[in-house]
Order: sequence, then structure tokens, then C-alpha cells
Amino acid sequence: MFDILKYIHDNIDQKLDAEDVAKRFGYSKWHFCSKFHSYTGKSFVKYVRHYRLQLAAMDILSGKKAIDVAMRYSYDTPGGFNKAFLAEFGCLPREYKKHAKETQLYYERRKLTMYNLTDRCEALRSRVMGKNDYEDFYCFQYAVYSFLGMMEGAEKNLSNEEVVAYGISNVLKKFNPVIMPGELLVGFHFPDSKYWEYLTPLDVKNPYEMTEKNGISKEDTDTYLAAIKEAPVLLKTISPEGTQMEREAGIEWAAMGRCIDSNHSVINYEKVLKLGYKGLLKEVEAYEAKNGTNPVYAAMKMICIAACNMGKKYAELAKKIKESGDEQYQAEDLDYIISACSNVPENPASSFREALQALFFAHIVNTWEDHINANSLGRLDQILYPYYKADIEKGILTKEEAFELICCLWIKLYLNYDVQQSCVGGTAPDGSSQVNELSYMMLDATEQLDFIRCLSVRYSQNTDKRFLNRALEVVGHVQKGVPFFFNDDVMIPALVSKGISYEDACDYTQIGCVETVIPGKSNPHAVTGETNLLKAIEYVLGNGHSMMYPDFKPGVETGELDSLDTYEKFYDAVKAQVYHILDLTCSIIKKYRECSVVNSPRPYKSLLTEGCIETGRDFNDAGAKYDYYQVMLGGIPNLADSLEVIREFVYKQKKYTLQELKSILENDYPDESVRLEFVNKAAKFGNDIDSVDLIAADIINESCDYLEEFSEKYALSFHAQPFTFLWMVDHGRESAASPDGRRKGEIIAYSVSPMQGRDFNGLTSLLNSIAKMPTKRTPGTTSAIVEVDPKLFTDRNIPMLTDILLASSAKGLENVQFNTINADTLIEAQKYPEKYNNLAVRVSGFSQKFNLLSKELQNHIIGRTKHACL
Repeated sequence: MFDILKYIHDNIDQKLDAEDVAKRFGYSKWHFCSKFHSYTGKSFVKYVRHYRLQLAAMDILSGKKAIDVAMRYSYDTPGGFNKAFLAEFGCLPREYKKHAKETQLYYERRKLTMYNLTDRCEALRSRVMGKNDYEDFYCFQYAVYSFLGMMEGAEKNLSNEEVVAYGISNVLKKFNPVIMPGELLVGFHFPDSKYWEYLTPLDVKNPYEMTEKNGISKEDTDTYLAAIKEAPVLLKTISPEGTQMEREAGIEWAAMGRCIDSNHSVINYEKVLKLGYKGLLKEVEAYEAKNGTNPVYAAMKMICIAACNMGKKYAELAKKIKESGDEQYQAEDLDYIISACSNVPENPASSFREALQALFFAHIVNTWEDHINANSLGRLDQILYPYYKADIEKGILTKEEAFELICCLWIKLYLNYDVQQSCVGGTAPDGSSQVNELSYMMLDATEQLDFIRCLSVRYSQNTDKRFLNRALEVVGHVQKGVPFFFNDDVMIPALVSKGISYEDACDYTQIGCVETVIPGKSNPHAVTGETNLLKAIEYVLGNGHSMMYPDFKPGVETGELDSLDTYEKFYDAVKAQVYHILDLTCSIIKKYRECSVVNSPRPYKSLLTEGCIETGRDFNDAGAKYDYYQVMLGGIPNLADSLEVIREFVYKQKKYTLQELKSILENDYPDESVRLEFVNKAAKFGNDIDSVDLIAADIINESCDYLEEFSEKYALSFHAQPFTFLWMVDHGRESAASPDGRRKGEIIAYSVSPMQGRDFNGLTSLLNSIAKMPTKRTPGTTSAIVEVDPKLFTDRNIPMLTDILLASSAKGLENVQFNTINADTLIEAQKYPEKYNNLAVRVSGFSQKFNLLSKELQNHIIGRTKHACL
């Protein structure tokens, strides 16, 4: 039936008759109609009519005449087309188009009443999207002062915790602040790339010119340039055994273990707002008195003391600027900065404005510990709402002022590559929705600023549809893949299944791309394990040997091919290879974890993570209340498609032997007709076809079982994460041709999204396929990027898209992200990048400007199916 569906979709604008199609594929009409209904859930006539009318509606909206559309889709008369259209949509084509225009006009009118960007925010946005004035100023300061601080700590033979704290504290003590005209929030967190540039003296052009520009003494610069030539203070080392295991695993990219111990976190920002660093210092001292002095407490205290003065530096600078009478600055703005920064972050925030400033200061220090990357902010609408509500009720803040301040924070956080996640929405422990005014306001800010701002939406079946409608509107209007969506009804049980309390699970948020964290309570070791499970097929066909490197034996022996005389035996062999890949990955993680505990202390994260301060244990020494390791499961759609091909052509039709299949793959499909047969005549994941979808679900289910076993074996908590990040490129490059029709070296599927171009049965079918996965066992989250034609993502269709999202979520959909740019636009942007400088797409769990991607990734995204049919 799969090849029949492909035929229907390829010929949808031709006359299609059930009897003719049945004859073409060798069926009697009765048998064909019966089998078709059982396969699709619809009669042949209804299936074809539904798909045609979905496409016809898109044509109507694009301005084509109804009579021309009727002829295109083989309707004999306009009347027949109108009757069918009325039955499908409840209105005639002309009314459908009129309603769409009215919806658009309604949105345009509503946009006038929405919060709009102020002139201040327009100017700040333009500045940050151009050359960033801060980068060299702050980055060079950070590189110098951080390194010199760590050197000082190392020379005193202090603990690694204290050495890191010396680096952070030295930056806090010595950095020179900058305030730009128009700013209401001050401070800067540097882009990582600049920092790495400055770690090599040869990369620092005119260092003494930089010194003068940054206000750094010549003595400090001389010391820095001399010291940086020495070996770094803290070196990560791993045992020789672990190094060899990693080296061998890296040859194939099948089982990669590491221990991510940096910048993938959400710390307890709320605590900084409530206590200030002075209050945090008192808390550390109280626990130190109770538990005894140790290096972790010493490091925490050092950072608290230094951070207390962070705001005061900006307050003093604002006073100087005001006294100078510089006309670029407004006295009112400077007064606000003086007032806020004189209080925070040393003391508790007393207003919404101070809460935003304290939060950003706390985030800056977090990035100064281990860089920006995926250091995220969490549930900002929940953290900030009490301050917003109090100020509104007191009459000291207007909603327009609050919106401007949120825009200022978004602008401060702006990066071309942004994985500093923020989250809105969510579900309380009593099941009620936690959406509030700030949830909507943050969506509005994201739309109005029209740049990449990493924002996710948490929702459940209890979430007000108006909120989901608004979030989906922003996706369609901004067209940068934001926000993206996480289903509480799946995520919360998944987290509880791994020992996280229900109350804490209800507070989950995302970091970086799609990784899950309990804010201020967990160390997720995100993307620590990386696997390509498609390699399991190779290892079975090679009896443990690689097909890319035949002399290399990374798998286990699962028997000669002639012994695998049933599909069940072959599938058992594949599962044995999956078991081996995951076991190897977890064992390497264990080796790296031993190194991380000693060499990667995180005193600032320890200060703001529950469990660490109470026990005096570092964040990376299992100090967090929840310490777990996320293991990525890659290649699942390709593996499922490949197994379906093998079941169909080797075991069911017996058209090829396993040995013949192996030869075909080793030679990278010498006969193109065979490859096309495998692509077109076996069911593919993403089309709501159980035979293949349930294979994908079973692979994940088995993998979850294995990870539970390995959690006991290695005494670490492993969380399943069906996600590839960008490594589907590397996985594909190091993979032989596969039975699903993929050629040698070709990119594999992204995470749990279908292999590009194979999901043709509509958006609903795609989401249903993904929803069949055992998502309540994958707390690391699945990641699915769905490409939707912008014609489908119109305001008129938003309520329908909301209903589809909720229906799929009720079946088990865990996460979904939408791209809403058509292939023609992407191809044009590839040819003329200068014309599309602000065009951004969802790449992995993040959005990125299209012109900054490699040609390989651009082609991958262009090749994904752009759904124009529900």
C-alpha cells in the first residue's frame, strides 16, 4: 500500500479511479478497496477527495480562480467542485477566501492594539543586530581577568573549586562597566567565540590597543600574554582505558560517551531575586557552620562577596555620566539605573525593574563561570510574575513599561546562535494552567522584535486554547521556528518515572535545544551520550564488523547471515547490537564522569543549585538534588525504515537474501532501480503507518529498558533522549548505505523526524507517527522538527492547528518545533544570502540564520517535506 499512496500523491492532479489504480497494482477492485480502507482508515474516494481539497484550498488562498482549481483537480464541473468544497470546509471557495482575508485584517487591526516596540527598543534592536559595541570591550577583559585570577589561585595551591572562584571573582572585581545610550538594563554576557579567540596571544591583534580600550593595566596585559603561553590551569584528563574506548568509538560515531559538565543548566535565579548575594552569603555561612569548612563553601563565599559589588559599579558609572551632562543619555534612564543597581544584585529585588536587572546580572555571572552556550533562564513568566503583579497593583508600573523592559531583556540576550532557553506556560501540581499576563507579553515581545530568541511553550490539555493559538500565531508571523512546544501531559510522567518528585517535575523547563532540567535542582549532563543506532544494521550484516571499515570490529558477533533465517532472529540481532552500542556509550560516560568530578568544579552553579549548598558538594560531584545523564538515541527513523525494508523484501517477498542485501549496501546501490524500490515500495516512518511506526516505538522502548539496566550497572541515572543535535551529519558521513535507500555518507534523519522527503501523508499523519513513541519513558525529550508550508500556517488555520496539536499530544506527542518557510524561499536565500540576512530556520533544537549554515545543512533543510496539507 505504501507505493500506492506514493502514486496517489504524485498524481493527485490527475483523474484517479479506484478500479484503474487497483488494476495498475495487480489487485481486484474489491480487494484493493478493502485493503486501502484498512490501511488508511478511509475509503479510496474520501482519501483522494480530502487530500485534493486541502491542496485546492491552498490554491484558492494563493489567488487562483475556483474554476481553474476545479479543472486542475479533475472536477468535471465548477458545481461539483463547490459541492465537495462545501462538504469539506463548511463554506464555498469564495467564502473561504473572504474569511481568510477577514482573519488577516482582524490580525492587522489587533496588531495596532498589541504592545509595540518603543523608539528606544527599535534603536537598541538595531544596535545589537549590527556590530555589537560590547564584544571586544568585555570579552578581552573577561579573558584577561579570569585567567589571571585562576593563575593566582593555582599559585597559592588552592583547590580546583577555589581556583575557579578566583577567576570569577577577579572578573567581578576588576571589570570596567559600560552603559550605552538608551539602555534600561545594563551588563553584557560575551559571545563564546570571542573568548576563545583571546585565549591564544597570536589571535589578539594589537593587544596593547585592546588594553587601552578596555582600561586594563599594561602590567596585567604583560602578565596575561606571558601566562597564556603556559599550559591551562585546569586540564581534563581521562584514564588511558577511557581514552582508548573513546578513540575507537569515535571512528564510527556510533557510540560516543562524554560527560557534559558545563553550561547546560538552569540555576535558581529566583533565589538571587529573593535573597540577593548578601543573603546567599549568610546562607552559605550557616551551612558551613553546620557541616564544617571545605573548599566548596570557600569558593561560594568568595563569589558572593565579589558579586555584591557588581551593580554598584554600574550605579557609580551612571552617576558619573549624569554629572558629565552627556546629551546622548536621558537623566531619567540614568536615575533608574542608579536606583536599581545600587540595590541589586547585593540585596533582594524590590520591584519588577530590579528583578529583571538582578536576573540578568545573575545570568552574566553564570556565563562567566563556563560560558554562554546553553546556560538558560528557565520559566521567566513564573519567576517574574510576582514582581510584575505587585508593581501593577501599586500603580508604579504600567503594562507598556513592563513590555518595554521585557524587550530590553530579550535584546540583551540576543545572539545569532541562541540556545539560552526561556520558557512560558506550564501546569501546576493541581493540574491548573500557569499561563499569566507575562506569558502573553513574552510572546508579543518575541514577535515584535522579529529576531531569534530561544523561547519554548509548555502546555497540556488544560491549557487555554487562546494561549496556544497565540503561540502558534507567533510561529507563523515570525517564521524563525520559535516558540516551540512541550507537552506537560507526557513530560511530567516521564520525569516522575525517573525518580523526580511530582512537584519538582511540574516545574521542569528546557535548556539549550530541547534538553530537560529541573531549575535550580538538577545537573542534567545534557547530550552526554551520543549514539547512532542505525549502525546496528551494519554490525549485524558484518557480524560485528563495520561496513565502512571492514577490518574494524566495533560491534558484537550476532551470527552468520544464513543463521538469521527469520525476521524475528534478525531483529533480535539488531537489538543485541543496540544493547552493545548503549553499553559502550554508558561505560565511556562513567570514565569521563570520574575525570569531571575532579577537574570541572562549578562553584557558582553549586551556590544556586539545591543539594549542593546543603551538603557542601560541588555541582559536578553529584551535589545537585537530581544528578542524571542524558543519552541521545540517533538514527531511529532510518533504522525503523530499514527494518521494514528487510522484513518486506528479504523475509516476506524473499526477493533478496541478506547476503545480496549486504553486497548492495557495500557497493552503495550500484543499481538505482533497487534503491528506488526500497525507497518507494516499503512503508516509511512519518505517514501514520503502524507497521513501521511501531518498529521505531519498539526500538526506543528496548533502549529505555537497556538504559535502566545500565543505570544499575554503572550507578548513574541515564535518561533516554531521542535527539541528534547536529550530529546526524557526522553520523551519516560515517555510515554505509542503509536498506531504507539512504546512500553511503548521506545525512541520517534528524532526531525523531522522518528521513527528509519521506513523510508525504500530511501533517496529522506525521504527528501521529511521532506520538506512537513511548514518550513517557523519554524524559530527555524527543525532538521533532515539522516543516509546514506558510500557506497552511495562516491565521485562519491556527485554531485547526491547535486542535491537531492537542489531539496528537493526547496520543503521546512530546515535543514539536515548526519551520514555516517554503523551499523556494530557502533556495533563493542560498543563492542570494545578502538579500535574506534575517531569515532564520529551525535547525536542530535551535534556530539559526540560514546564511550562517553550511551548504550541507542548508540542503538538508531544503529537502525536508514542506507540509501543505493537514
